[in-house]
Amino acid sequence: MSTEDLDSLLQKTQQSPSTPLLPDELAYLITAFLPSQSAALRSKAYLVLSAFCQGVRNSSGVQGKQPDPATETLVQIFEPLVVSRLADSEELRLQEGISFLTALFQVDWQTAAPIFQQDGILEFMMDSVDLKPSANLSLLVAHLLSQACGHKPCRAIITSQTVEWLEVYSRKQNDPSLRAATSIALVKLSRGRAGDTAETGVVENQTQDDELASVMKGLVIDGGDQSSIADAVEGLAYLSVDPTVKDTLSRDPIFLKRLFSLVPRRKTPNFNAEGPNTTLLYGILLIIGNLCAYRPRLTDEQAQIAKLKRMANTVPKTSPDTSASSALDDDENVKARNQRLVAAGVLDVFAGAIPGTESMGIRVTAGKALLNIVEDKENRGKALQSGVAKLLTLIIKHAMSTLSGDGPANKTKQEDKAILESVYLEPIQALAKLSITSSPVQVFGPNDGAVYDAIRPLSLMLQHPAANLLQRFEALMALTNLSSHSAETAARVANADGILRSVELLLLEEHTLVRRASMELICNLISGADDVFERYGGEENPGGTKSRLQILLAMADVPDLGTRLAASGALATLTDAPGACQGLISLQSERHRVLPILVQLIDPSSAPEIGEDELLESDPGLIHRGVVCARNLLLSLKDEKTRKQIAKEAGEAGLVRGLMKVVRGSLEEAVLRPAAPSKKAGKKVAAAPKKGGQAGKADWKEGFKKKQVGVTDMTLLSTISNESINENLQKRWTNAEIYTYIGQVLISVNPFRDLGIYTEETLQKYRGKNRLEVPPHVFSIAETSYYNMNAYHENQCVIISGESGAGKTEAAKRIMQYIAEVSGGQDSSIQEIKDMGKYLEIMFNTHGEPVGAQITNYLLEKGRVVGQIENERDFHIFYQFTKGATDEQREMFGLQGPEAYVYTSQSNCLDVAGIDDVEDYRETIKAMQVIGLGPDEQTEIFRMLAIILWLGNVQFSEMDDGNSAIADSGVTDFVAYLMEVDAATVQKVLTSKVVETQRGGKRGSVYDVPLNPAQASSARDALSKAVYNNLFEWIVSRINVSMKTRSAHAQVIGILDIFGFEIFEDNSFEQLCINYVNEKLQQIFIELTLKTEQEEYVREQIKWTPIKYFNNKIVCDLIEERRPPGIFAALNDACATAHADPAAADNSFVQRSSALASNPHFESRGAQFLIRHYAGDVMYNISGMTDKNKDTLNKDLLDLIANSGNQFLQTLFPDRPDPNSKKRPPTAGDRIKASAGALVENLMKAQPSYIRTIKPNQNRSGSEYDTKAILHQIKYLGLQENIRVRRAGFAYRNTFEKMVERFYLLSPQTSYAGEYTWHGDAKSGCEQILKDTGIAKDEWQMGTTKAFIKNPETLFWKNNKEALVYAQVRDYGHQILAGRKERRRFSLLSYRRFMGDYLDVNGKSALGEELGQVCGIGNEQVTFSGRIQLLISKTGRSSKPSPRFIIVTQKAVHIVVTLVKDGRTQTTLERKIPLVTIKSIGMTNLRDDWMCLNANASEEGDPVFSCYFKTELAANLLTLTQASISLLIAPTITYSKKKDKKAEIKAIKDETVKKDDMYKSHAIHVQSGEPAGSLSRPPAKRKPGVVRPITQGKLLRAGGPSDKPKAVSKPKPAARPLPGKSTTSAVGAPVIHAKPAAPKPTATTSAAAARAPPAKPSAAAAPPPPPPPPPVAAKSSAPMYRAKFDFAGQEGEMTLTKDDQVELVEKDDNGWWLVRKDGVQGWAPNNYLEEVVVAAPAAPPPPARRPIPAKPAAASTARPAGADPSAKPVAVFPGMAAANGSSTPWKKTPTASSSSDSPASSRPGSSLAGKPPPPVAAKPKPAPPVATKPAPKVPGKPAIPTAPRPTPSGGASKPVGGLGGANMDLAAVMAKRAQQLQGNQ
Repeated sequence: MSTEDLDSLLQKTQQSPSTPLLPDELAYLITAFLPSQSAALRSKAYLVLSAFCQGVRNSSGVQGKQPDPATETLVQIFEPLVVSRLADSEELRLQEGISFLTALFQVDWQTAAPIFQQDGILEFMMDSVDLKPSANLSLLVAHLLSQACGHKPCRAIITSQTVEWLEVYSRKQNDPSLRAATSIALVKLSRGRAGDTAETGVVENQTQDDELASVMKGLVIDGGDQSSIADAVEGLAYLSVDPTVKDTLSRDPIFLKRLFSLVPRRKTPNFNAEGPNTTLLYGILLIIGNLCAYRPRLTDEQAQIAKLKRMANTVPKTSPDTSASSALDDDENVKARNQRLVAAGVLDVFAGAIPGTESMGIRVTAGKALLNIVEDKENRGKALQSGVAKLLTLIIKHAMSTLSGDGPANKTKQEDKAILESVYLEPIQALAKLSITSSPVQVFGPNDGAVYDAIRPLSLMLQHPAANLLQRFEALMALTNLSSHSAETAARVANADGILRSVELLLLEEHTLVRRASMELICNLISGADDVFERYGGEENPGGTKSRLQILLAMADVPDLGTRLAASGALATLTDAPGACQGLISLQSERHRVLPILVQLIDPSSAPEIGEDELLESDPGLIHRGVVCARNLLLSLKDEKTRKQIAKEAGEAGLVRGLMKVVRGSLEEAVLRPAAPSKKAGKKVAAAPKKGGQAGKADWKEGFKKKQVGVTDMTLLSTISNESINENLQKRWTNAEIYTYIGQVLISVNPFRDLGIYTEETLQKYRGKNRLEVPPHVFSIAETSYYNMNAYHENQCVIISGESGAGKTEAAKRIMQYIAEVSGGQDSSIQEIKDMGKYLEIMFNTHGEPVGAQITNYLLEKGRVVGQIENERDFHIFYQFTKGATDEQREMFGLQGPEAYVYTSQSNCLDVAGIDDVEDYRETIKAMQVIGLGPDEQTEIFRMLAIILWLGNVQFSEMDDGNSAIADSGVTDFVAYLMEVDAATVQKVLTSKVVETQRGGKRGSVYDVPLNPAQASSARDALSKAVYNNLFEWIVSRINVSMKTRSAHAQVIGILDIFGFEIFEDNSFEQLCINYVNEKLQQIFIELTLKTEQEEYVREQIKWTPIKYFNNKIVCDLIEERRPPGIFAALNDACATAHADPAAADNSFVQRSSALASNPHFESRGAQFLIRHYAGDVMYNISGMTDKNKDTLNKDLLDLIANSGNQFLQTLFPDRPDPNSKKRPPTAGDRIKASAGALVENLMKAQPSYIRTIKPNQNRSGSEYDTKAILHQIKYLGLQENIRVRRAGFAYRNTFEKMVERFYLLSPQTSYAGEYTWHGDAKSGCEQILKDTGIAKDEWQMGTTKAFIKNPETLFWKNNKEALVYAQVRDYGHQILAGRKERRRFSLLSYRRFMGDYLDVNGKSALGEELGQVCGIGNEQVTFSGRIQLLISKTGRSSKPSPRFIIVTQKAVHIVVTLVKDGRTQTTLERKIPLVTIKSIGMTNLRDDWMCLNANASEEGDPVFSCYFKTELAANLLTLTQASISLLIAPTITYSKKKDKKAEIKAIKDETVKKDDMYKSHAIHVQSGEPAGSLSRPPAKRKPGVVRPITQGKLLRAGGPSDKPKAVSKPKPAARPLPGKSTTSAVGAPVIHAKPAAPKPTATTSAAAARAPPAKPSAAAAPPPPPPPPPVAAKSSAPMYRAKFDFAGQEGEMTLTKDDQVELVEKDDNGWWLVRKDGVQGWAPNNYLEEVVVAAPAAPPPPARRPIPAKPAAASTARPAGADPSAKPVAVFPGMAAANGSSTPWKKTPTASSSSDSPASSRPGSSLAGKPPPPVAAKPKPAPPVATKPAPKVPGKPAIPTAPRPTPSGGASKPVGGLGGANMDLAAVMAKRAQQLQGNQ
């Protein structure tokens, strides 16, 4: 058959699609697909076959019918031809049939699949292969199977024998083509079956996938024919979605190089002028795209759906390797994978693939891959060098050509936006990332046309409906940078259709960075585009100008500094225009807010009556802009009257005062100097004074004054039983001790009275305390959580459990109270959300400061709206509203007292002691204002509440036929008025419902079915509950928006305050849901405190006694399991099978629940069933349960709401079920199950703390203790098991490394002078620490990876006791100085520890033991030891300091010296001074460290020395002598130089002394110190997880030289890095070197090696050649100095002759330097030495002159997704001139100010673009402000019903139990100033 024959066939099918092909023509067509035919012929045959199939389908007039008639027709045509050939024994005929069926799969698989599924087809093929083994036939069969395995119907018939055949040939090494074809068939089969069985949770065969990937990788590397390579690439495209395969492929550079070489490049031998192989190219790009793909960021909705899907699967989906495999797809691994791809040359692949293709799939795939590659900022520079920007531009041009190529010429950009496919947003986003990172010139080159072309796609992405917030943000940033390129670019950006409107709308976005980016783009456009300048500052439209100026003013007054800088820059530019000035003056007259905002810009402290919490952060740029605005504004005033008025208001606003500060320069210190961040994020305010004065001074005594009753920690009970626990709790509760511990778990018994234990004074006692230091309290739990979060960087959660009324909400409030205080959140969100909560997450930054919060409402007990138990309230808001409403509201809503409404009065609880509903209502109104609810929205909220109240008063009477009728139509008329619907419709939907029948999937008849009174009451209550529930969720979403994080958060503390366990007389679906959630919480408690703990003991091989406990997983499974079906699943099935009749559904559920009888915790009892919960047995009534589970409103009620004229009411019901959808909507059981799963997932991500609350009685009495009820709670809370596990187990455990890092200072064997010195591994070091701390051996055990301690209190208390002693010593030191001496800063540090024995003489360290022997101390206790610099006087020479040791015992002061003589060190006792001989201690009044001991006259005189720890030493001596020694502090130190010779040393302030002090010629030169009256700093926050050695560096020596090398008689332990660390800090001992008789370089060198600091890198460590010559390098390794004068050295000093050259070893600040000459070291005065300057090498010749390039943008490396925050207001990149040539490009006209005065502007960094933020659960956005309501459909407001409150009829629903208190008051935080402006507007 020739191509001409096929051409005629093609022409025939195209001209007459419905004309069937003749048998001969079909026979010709079938033979055209044989592999022996030419490629051109086969391609033409594909076209004919495709055209023919498409023609048949088009000619069929039936669409959507099943089975498809067109498919049936095609099957009838082709099936006989294929079957006859497959049944033939001739190989050629077999090949024809197989090759044609393969082609048919590729062209029309719907036709090929039924043929393939025919009985015998697969058997024919496999038999023919077995009977006639042929390479060609086997290859054709493999190709056909690979096509069939891609479709689910065909996969179902693939037999195991077929799979075995494929596996055998996939391992054949001698036929690459067959191997590739069979492998791709196996891949498709494996991946397809995995997808088919995903819902059943079948685990994928990961091993097989890995083997196939290895096979195909080998085929690619080995090369071979194009067919096998194409198959291998296709298979890898499927397999490379697996993380393990991705990692394997990316780590094989040989494979990557070979794969990339398959893409033809221009100017390479494999380039094909006819175009690349599109299929192969697409497969390669798919592999690349899969390798570099990041894990998708799910929206909230997508994440919730994923959770539901996971929860719906009962069979585990993942294998044990899944977690490790999924870890390979986290962001860090993907980033590393991308970098490997870039290094292998992946960027060159795109250059070869994109330009020569017309395939949309290739372009889209390439764009997506490039987006993932440039996600990493490190790849962007390489991407730009490889021309990626041009490639992206090419992809985008193709997309844009589809928009402009068709359609009318006047098509708008809005239409473009709708037509642009969302898949092209990814290449546009990639281009935006590059545009943000680098300057336009670097991205687009010098051609301005390319810059202009980029504006339109970026504008489209900004406005595209499918664009997410990150894409919009990056479009804003890219457009901002482009607009800074030139004035023409700015004008083109401004002229892009719809862009200004979109950017102005984004100014209202809640996300701070998006709002900032929008403001900066507007600022740039105002500066660069005349049209925008006129839009905001022109005079043609003063109304529009004023409104836009008002927006800019609001943006200039938000907390975010970057937004304020941009907005103030725009204002400063606009005030050059008279129209803008006039608009601002007008706004000041109307709103009186312009001048106060300018004051906030210039000097916030000048504003009158503004508290510290309202001060906004200041900045030099803001000052500059504010001054420019004020200047331009004031100069524009022409009218004298206006000028006087503005002058008066400027004075009142503080503007004059602020400007005066600027003029005088007094703002320089307060504002221009960088300030430390304050406790409040986003604001810089003065630190608030500590409350309580010096309360911290007595902290170490607090907590032990009150006598404790009972046992505070019940693990110490002598008898463990429920009765003994109850007895202890009762004893403590009776004595007002409501808190008790079980280890780390807090037990709280509700006192039902105010005990005064939550005051500020009480809170401060728990601040920074270990729980063992203070009595049990909820504050201690809060302190532990907050400390652990900061110390270990781990999320925390507090799980508060117990039944209703046990005090859970109060505990949650107190935790928030504590965290608000200690975290600096007194004025932040925490303080204002204390009264909220179901599950509250408080977000903190890295400094432990709160930056936001989020509330999650897991189950609103909406049943409480319509019914309550006796003496329990409805939700508080109803009582607040009915009692506290204004007269206007009462008139508008016909409001009466709570006694007039059924819903609020039926439980007889109108008033509650201690609750003022009217005052609470006022607080609620304030809270609404705080979160930004405007007056209209507040009105609509109260309208909804009024609707609910009046709905409850709708009563029904029973007519003769049993149907219901409205008892009082006046009530329904008023409800209709409030809902803005027709009154008759209200009556109809409440008394009847529409039922629609269906037959065979088609709609049938529609009937109005009347309701009886019970059914009508149920429908009424359903509507009330739905309105309240949706209103509540809307308000919570607004609160979450208000509390949205203001900056990135690092950790979270979650507080779970959720409903308690409930058992009532009538328990229904609500109680089932509540008790189910409590079961889940109990399951967490068991998992984390009992089960996990015991499992860890087994894993760590710890010896202990296992404890039996009840695992309630069996109860959770009973309720939530799907297979076998649990209660929720049975409820769903019953609802689905009998959805129309609630009674029938209940009966169906009764029948289905009988299948649960095998569960020992379930018992079916007819119309009831019993569940044995962990908290007790609960009997549930089935009646109405299925109806409550459906939880859907009747279609009639939904239609009623949809037809309402009230837009707000419609907003509350945005999602209506699709009547045509066959998907079952989620039931209430589904939702609570999903919510509980999400809750458990959140809690398991955090480190938990537990509070178990107990309700002492049911009467809320403060004196009644119900023993029986409490014993029941003790039992179901599992307190007894908890105590047993705690006592049998180990309360504290940590890894060996962490134990050593935290506690190594406690053991002298693992530390020396503050340094870690242990030479063994971490385990042995940890064991040594535990031994040395004195803990009994049976109190701790060593596991395989961790140490376990039963009672770590001793370990921790040791630290705390030391801290208390240190506090006392520190305070005594302050007392003895008595404010007479200036202080060193170190002396006042909060973490300064007073160890006394710094040389560890008592601990018998190597040095300490030697010193003790020298001094002859024996067993005498050393109270102080350290290093000093002793003043040594020589005859005829001035005195000079020399290093010594000082050791103080209870009897004497010892001074020890170490000398080096003849190369050996010798330590001797130089002097011993008995304490009784010391009369006084002398010090100066400056901050120096010098002191003298005035002893009785002796020949040696009084010792004068410098000691870093002078105050501690003096305090020590005064303590030892009972203060018999006088402490003399004066400007001079008087001492006896010899027995009868007095001398003086004076102190001189000398600010040129850089460090410490300097002694010279009887004078001490020292800098100014801290004021004499300074006290120690308050305790500072420690950096988490960092060990702070107490004595290191200069603390270990008394000043002066100390690191001199020596040889010691005993080896001193060398400092070593901590486990997991890499550096040490070594400190040597002070040694004096005597002048040697002869140089001994060897000894000196070895001594130096012992303690000298590490040598500087020599030339040997330099990079590869050419290295510098070794001699030169050796010289330059240490500085060389020349002697300027002769110097006769004494013992330990270096004798110098003029012009001698010495090598500097060490500089010391006392004026003496350690030098080396001829291998000998010694000390020399630094003023005798001058540095030898080595001539620098000659500079290389300058490079050839080149054109000056643009200065590279700093943002290209530091800020990948945002411009430099220090840039000027208009984003002009470095090297790019401003549009108007001025140094202040944001100003329209240059002023006289210099460029140095130009303020810096802020631009958002790359937090969104370079690296996504954390998942923050995106909160629902608030609904837009409610528009003016249309007139109600009723003629007018009906008369308010005046009938007395109706008595609930029999049709009313029964009361259901609910959450006690239901105190869900509104609260949140919002930036108040912007809200004030909006409120005024």
